[in-house]
Amino acid sequence: MNDLQVAWRQVTARLVTHGLTVATIALAVGLAVATDLLAQGVQRGIDRAAGPFDVLVGSRGNAQQLVINSVLLQGDPLENVPEGTLERVRAHPGVAVAIPLAYGDSTGRTKIIGTTPDLFGVRVRPNAPPFFALVSGRAFEAPFEAVLGSIAASRLGLGVGATFGATHGDEPPIEGDEDEDHVAHPYRVVGILSPTRSPADVGVYVAIESYWEVHASQGRRPGDASGPRAVTAILVKPRLFPQDVYRLQQTAMTGGFGPTVQAVVPYQELVKLNRQVGQGQRILSAVGLGTIAIAGATTFLAMYGSVRDRRRDLAVLRAIGATRWRVARIVLLEGAIVAVAGIGAGIAAAWVGASSLAEVVADASNVQVVVAPGVTTPLMVAAMLGVAVLAGTVPTVQAARTDVASNLSSD
Repeated sequence: MNDLQVAWRQVTARLVTHGLTVATIALAVGLAVATDLLAQGVQRGIDRAAGPFDVLVGSRGNAQQLVINSVLLQGDPLENVPEGTLERVRAHPGVAVAIPLAYGDSTGRTKIIGTTPDLFGVRVRPNAPPFFALVSGRAFEAPFEAVLGSIAASRLGLGVGATFGATHGDEPPIEGDEDEDHVAHPYRVVGILSPTRSPADVGVYVAIESYWEVHASQGRRPGDASGPRAVTAILVKPRLFPQDVYRLQQTAMTGGFGPTVQAVVPYQELVKLNRQVGQGQRILSAVGLGTIAIAGATTFLAMYGSVRDRRRDLAVLRAIGATRWRVARIVLLEGAIVAVAGIGAGIAAAWVGASSLAEVVADASNVQVVVAPGVTTPLMVAAMLGVAVLAGTVPTVQAARTDVASNLSSD
C-alpha cells in the first residue's frame, strides 16, 4: 500500500472530524474568493458600462444621478438641457462627436432612448470596433424605427419587423388612461444589437425625432417647455483624451455651455458610487480573512488530534521499517487531502455564489457583472493552502518523532 492510500484510509477513518475541517476550509475559501470574484466582476462591469461614455453633458445637479440614468438606464432623468446646448457643445474645439440622448419614455418598463445614428459608430478606443454593433437588421433611418439591445429584445420578445408601443415614464399606463400621442405612434423594430455586456443591452434606441414628434403637442417636450429640439443629455467623444476632457469640464463649470449645464466623466462617477456601496464588500472580505485564520486553527487541531490518537499506529509503522520521513509524508498527505478537498469545494461554492449574486446585481443596477478569476483570486487560494500547510507542520513533526518503544509498550 503506497503512502497516498494510507493517508486516504486515515482521512476516511476520521470522516466526521476531517469533514468538519473540509467544511471550515470551504467556508473560508468560499467567502474570500466569492467576495473577490464579485468585486472584480463589478469593476469589469463598470469598465464596460462607462466604455463608450467618455464625457456626459447634462443639467446641473447630482452628477451620479445623471450617470445612473444615462449610462445605467436606471431611475428618473435630471431636467433636460436647454435648447441650444447641443449646438454649443458641438462648437467646442475639443469635441470630436456630440450625440444627443433623450430619455423619458419606455415600453414594458424598458427605457427608450432617443438619439441619432451617430451612436452606432461610437468606439471605446479609436482602433476598436463599434461598441453598438448590429447583429441583425440595420440602424434606424427614420422616426419611429427602433434598434433593440440584446437583453431588451429578449425581455420584450421582439425581433426585426415587430412593432411596439411606448408610454411616458417607466410604468405601464392604467388601462383606459393611455396617452393618445404615444398610442398613435407605434415603433417598428429594424435592428438588434450584439451583446455588449453592459447596461446598453437593456435599452431601446430610436431616432430622437421620434421623441420630438410624440411630445410636440404636449407640455412634456424634451428640454425646456418651449424648446422643441432640446435633449436630456449629450454623449461627448473628445478629440484628445484626457486633455480635452478637462477642457470640457472647465467650460461647463464656467458656464460656457449654459448656466445650468454640467460635464461629468461617467467612469469616475461610477467608481465613486461603487466605493460608496462597497462597505458590505469590505466587511465580507474581513470576515473571509478571519475565517481563513479559523480554518487554519481547525486544520491544526484536526491534524494534531489525528496524530495523537494514532500514536500507536504510527509506532507500528516505524517498527516494521517505515522511516521518519515516510511517517511525516503520510501525515502531510493526509493534511493535503483535507486542504485540497476544502479548497476545491470552496472555489466551487464561490463560483456558484458569485454567479448568482452577479445576476442580482445586474437586475438591480443593469451593470453586467463578469465573473472570472482575476490576479488576486489565485493568491487567495495559495494563501489558504499555505495556511493549511503551516497548520499541519507541527503535527507532522510530532508524527516523525513518534517514539516506537514507549508507544508500543503503553498498552
